[in-house]
Amino acid sequence: MNLAAHRISSERWVVAALLSLLLATLPAVAVGAYVPTAFAPSVALAIALALAVFATPWLARRLPGEWDGLRRAHPIWSALWLLIALAAIARTAGVALFMLDPAQAQASAYWFDEFYVRHNCFSGMWKAAGLAAQGVPNLYDPEHYGGMEGRFKLDDFLYLPQFLIMPRAGLAVSDGFLELRALWFAIEGAVLAASVFVLGRWIGGAAGRRIALLMPALWLSTPVLLTLQLGNFQIAAIAMSLLAMMLFWRGRPIAGGALLGFAVFKLFPGLLGLYLLAARRWREAAWTIAFAALYSVIALLWLGTAPFEAFFQFQAPRILSNESWAFLWLDGLEPVVAINDSVPGLTLKLELLGVGGMTPAVEKAVSWVWTLAVFALAIFAARRASRMSRLELVSTWLALLALAAYRSPFVPDHNGLFAPIWLWLLVAAGSRLQPPRVAALALAYLALSAVLPFGGMPLPELMGRLALSTFSQFVALGLCLWVVLRRPLGEVDATRASATPSPALSMG
Repeated sequence: MNLAAHRISSERWVVAALLSLLLATLPAVAVGAYVPTAFAPSVALAIALALAVFATPWLARRLPGEWDGLRRAHPIWSALWLLIALAAIARTAGVALFMLDPAQAQASAYWFDEFYVRHNCFSGMWKAAGLAAQGVPNLYDPEHYGGMEGRFKLDDFLYLPQFLIMPRAGLAVSDGFLELRALWFAIEGAVLAASVFVLGRWIGGAAGRRIALLMPALWLSTPVLLTLQLGNFQIAAIAMSLLAMMLFWRGRPIAGGALLGFAVFKLFPGLLGLYLLAARRWREAAWTIAFAALYSVIALLWLGTAPFEAFFQFQAPRILSNESWAFLWLDGLEPVVAINDSVPGLTLKLELLGVGGMTPAVEKAVSWVWTLAVFALAIFAARRASRMSRLELVSTWLALLALAAYRSPFVPDHNGLFAPIWLWLLVAAGSRLQPPRVAALALAYLALSAVLPFGGMPLPELMGRLALSTFSQFVALGLCLWVVLRRPLGEVDATRASATPSPALSMG
């Protein structure tokens, strides 16, 4: 028996231990949330350590043998990876503590910013689920969301009624906002982590292995940790959509339809439905529609007709007329306009710069022009899907999702930069370690991590903030457009092959 073949290298032990500890934080928070606050951090820490100890040997045995010897072959990169992984664990532990005890705001992602300490997107979902359970006629009325829940300002509920299935189910576990807030954090984080590793495994090869190694860099980025802290559905919607598309390409249309059929209630993932039709994936599109219809029936039977009537009679007209985002045009909200990554929102940025004629009507026109442009890009990409590698497919799906999300009138930078920073991970995983490319990737990472706080630290005046935010926005848009428009590797290889004389012709 060859014992050396079964030996686990120190590199794999270290990577497995750190990844296990990072991910063990999620179930630890989910359990710790239901323990009295005074004991929750200690209980969560014990659970995280126990899970990490249990998972490390299992994971180490399954990590690729190609990682053996990396410490000696690439000592600088190995040291950098170690620092990034430790920083990701430390920063995640801080957010986890804030999830377990809102009084520990000093541990949160942006502890110095009063807005982000008091803001939580999940609060609107939780409130709307409670209103639906009470049978309130119009749960979209902003008057329901004017108060506070503890230290958190209630967020408005802007989603389709079908989305209430998840937070409504959460009320069966607990009706407490703080407990469900922590549980939601754990679920979204788990969905993100699972999707990164599953997609990396499906991509395979050297790129797939690099995706797993680069996971801590993705997790450490502010768009990821801050969006997880705030509880926005953006992370889960994108992760579910990518998993669904992967399942479609693996010949599992039912499972894929179940995921994408729910993700489309966030609206922008619906672009992938057009992509499926353009790629002639009729069965996959049909299962997506079927599951979306099923979820709609479940929501109708469970919640009643009131949420649907309120949406179509009250909320939908406000969305179509952009009334839901009319606050962006109010005086005094210029700092909010500055961090808006929306493409239609560029009209408001131009107005801040003194460009005339930038009105809500122009903003609405830009929205529809951008919608048509993204539709065209989706069709263009779908027609080339058969010539793309798996890495190119996943990157294109992610880029299209980001471009579709930018159609909304308001996309705060933490949401707007999440998909691009994940796209950065895929591009970096498929790149060679050449100095110019490494430098470009490092600068792109910094730009795509630049979520601007509202206060708590010295920052440039409004024009400076506007310039910084718009720069990161253009880097994100440029990366997404480049990924969609670049020539597939299959086409490049075919061109090279046709340009190379065959042996038969060269012998003539």
